Amino acid sequence: MNVMAKTADTRPLSSYKSGMSVRVTGFDAGKCCRGRLLSMGIIPGTVVDIVSNNGRMNIRVRNSQYAIGCEMAKKIMAIPVCDCNKCSAF
Repeated sequence: MNVMAKTADTRPLSSYKSGMSVRVTGFDAGKCCRGRLLSMGIIPGTVVDIVSNNGRMNIRVRNSQYAIGCEMAKKIMAIPVCDCNKCSAF
């Protein structure tokens, strides 16, 4: 697994709620999936805004918006950008 930072709060992107901003810490994915994510600009350290999470995830990365499947979202590891209780809760 590629990991930028190991923290207790690191969990899959799919576990975060709509409206949250998270920082990508790494991937738990194979070469093909990792390449796809990198081509979309999703690299460790990138802030991702979750537009909606209802089966497939709509996310905003920099100035682009993407829809990714729940299986791909489970392979992206992330931490909340802020430390408030709202963002730290599942």
